[in-house]
Amino acid sequence: MIARSRLCGPALALGLFAALAASGQPVRDPAAVAGVDAAQAPTDAGWSAIEHDAYDQRGHFERGARRLSATLDDQIRALRERRATMTVDTKDWDFAMKEVNEARVLLSGRISDLAKVTNPEDWASARDRVGEAWRRSQLAVDGMNGTRTS
Repeated sequence: MIARSRLCGPALALGLFAALAASGQPVRDPAAVAGVDAAQAPTDAGWSAIEHDAYDQRGHFERGARRLSATLDDQIRALRERRATMTVDTKDWDFAMKEVNEARVLLSGRISDLAKVTNPEDWASARDRVGEAWRRSQLAVDGMNGTRTS
């Protein structure tokens, strides 16, 4: 479900963009929205490098997961910097940012839970839960890109 939503996002954005352009309403410059632009946002390459790691590769997986966590921290830092310069009502921004922060807590918890996995039978499930948390965090950050900032 998450993967399908990720794929539908660009199509939905294009449809909204086309509808807005056709309505005669001014179209916002992408640089004037949230703060983590596509050039700065990581792709899922970091996740792709670790998503199939087996139990005996858990050290590699944990290092990769911590890199993902650091990437999310960088994204949050950029979003907070952007928030500090906002000149509009911040209610929508703050509401969307709450999801980013909750996703950060979830990712941290799932990474911490990896230490509790002591057998290969439970590894795939724990690994996949980290992946779900990572995807949720990236969807939340992507959602910030549609939030007005000026």
